[in-house]
Amino acid sequence: MTQTKNTQSDSDGARAGLNRDQARRGSTLGASNRARGAAVVSGTAPARPAMPLAGAGGRRGRGNPLDFIRDVRSELRKVAWPSQRETINLTAVVIAFSVAVGLFLGGIDYVFQELFRLLLGIGQGGGL
Repeated sequence: MTQTKNTQSDSDGARAGLNRDQARRGSTLGASNRARGAAVVSGTAPARPAMPLAGAGGRRGRGNPLDFIRDVRSELRKVAWPSQRETINLTAVVIAFSVAVGLFLGGIDYVFQELFRLLLGIGQGGGL
């Protein structure tokens, strides 16, 4: 089996094992990350370190609510919203699929209901 050489530049390769916060801060993988138990196999990219537990690091407290609202608005501006036509088409697809699944499950339910009536000898007059 032949190995292919990674064509990424050193800076891209160094960032491959970083989590989002580390990449944002511009950290690089160093010996300190490997000392925590991240195994490195020769010839492959270094394994990603385990994610820290929630609340271990990052912001202290909850932060400013106005900053949160600004961040949310900023992220919502980046969203590629569908057009009205796409929204109508996708809504129709969801409704049609839901009706089809409902009819299928209703049909399966009816078949099993009749099968059990036949097996148990229950007449058509009984009401459950």
